[in-house]
Amino acid sequence: MTSKRARGLAIAITVSALTVLTPIGVSSADPTPTPPPGATPSAVSTAVPTSSPTPVVVPTATPVPTPIPSMSPTPSPSLQREGEEPASVTLAVTSAGGPVADAFYQDLGAYAFAGQVVGVPDGTVVTVSRRSPTGGYRSFVTAVVTGGAYAASIPVRSGGTFVFQSRFEIAGDPSIVAVSPEVTVTVADSGVALDKPVAKIDSLQNPTLTGSVFPARAGVRVNIDVLKGKRYAAVANATTDAAGKFSLPFAYGNGQLTTYSIRSAYHAENSERWEKSGSRSLARIAVINAKVTETTADEVAKTYRKGCPVGKSQLRTVTMNFYGRDKQMHRGAIIIRKDLTPEIIRGFTKALDHRYPVAKMNNPNVYGGNDPKQMEANNTSGFNCRKVVGNPYRQSPHSYGIAIDVNTVQNPYRDSRGKWWPKNGKDYIDRSDKRFGMLFKGSYLTASLRKDHFFWGGFWSPGRDYQHFQYTK
Repeated sequence: MTSKRARGLAIAITVSALTVLTPIGVSSADPTPTPPPGATPSAVSTAVPTSSPTPVVVPTATPVPTPIPSMSPTPSPSLQREGEEPASVTLAVTSAGGPVADAFYQDLGAYAFAGQVVGVPDGTVVTVSRRSPTGGYRSFVTAVVTGGAYAASIPVRSGGTFVFQSRFEIAGDPSIVAVSPEVTVTVADSGVALDKPVAKIDSLQNPTLTGSVFPARAGVRVNIDVLKGKRYAAVANATTDAAGKFSLPFAYGNGQLTTYSIRSAYHAENSERWEKSGSRSLARIAVINAKVTETTADEVAKTYRKGCPVGKSQLRTVTMNFYGRDKQMHRGAIIIRKDLTPEIIRGFTKALDHRYPVAKMNNPNVYGGNDPKQMEANNTSGFNCRKVVGNPYRQSPHSYGIAIDVNTVQNPYRDSRGKWWPKNGKDYIDRSDKRFGMLFKGSYLTASLRKDHFFWGGFWSPGRDYQHFQYTK
């Protein structure tokens, strides 16, 4: 009995020990059980009850599935009570301050963003983002909710098609997130155009340049730029009218013989850059542009007097362009007998074509009709009712309107007594040293006038009059 009772007690102790050392979910085959929190391994492994406990039946556990969270965030109970609408945000994008209603243009006006929000308190920040070309959104502008709505604006700068979206989220409560539907906006180009000008123009005339801005609007200051070296520089400006058009005379380079590259430009309203048109070409060229008019009494006020061998009605004023010693174009006038105007125009056209320089071509009135004065001024002229310089007893051919003098300093005159005129022309007495503005037998002006029956004074001997041409037929 004793041995049976002892064996039964040993079995009960063994079962009791297994019940304590094998927690639910841990296999009885585990050699070292995990101690409960705060217990030491020795306390767990040596605990043996002093009495025989009632055997514990371990029930078989039924597996409980792990819950899958919802893909849509659950509104916070503190912000959205049962029965309320879920958090949401809308987005509308309109054009503000632009030249055309309901239209967007690069660097003009602004984007106006607005929308309604539900489920969040005032003060919540709404972010309007713009989709990037590579995907994803980037913050564009932010606004604060007030009274269940938000609004913001930002200047329009870039052109193209853009996609916007607004959203908000609550800090500390990631379940409150709302995103608006996408809004697509197309921003059209803006700019300026310069109409094609004349390709070539008399260097002394100023062509009218025209152009326009788009979209059309008034009050835009448009510059005309000229390429100087490698850079453009503004040389003139105009302001657009209500139709967006501008017009202005182009006076830059008047008198120069140059081809210009020009463009129009205006400062962009929403940025530091300039809107620029394409480049256009305009050439200032040398043309005689001669005009023949009846000579007026005022034009011969200092050079005509009673008893002159030719009447005022027999004279004509030829106004024409000439190439100056400064290598620019100028305009002057020569008064000549009316039947000789074609010959004078032909001669000076030939001179201009070959860039023969004329120093001045003023009406002798400027010098009071005094020939020595106008010779010192290096003036080119025609009619002057006077005596021959250096010979008061002889009437000058200029009195008849049949003679002209050209570049009097570079082509001095020696009178019958051997005196040279003007004094400042003495450096040009030596004709072996050919210089700018001097006349010779082979000069284009000389050859043309001689062909039209004008005698050249350079052939006179012993006197010389290198400046003088006189009709002889």
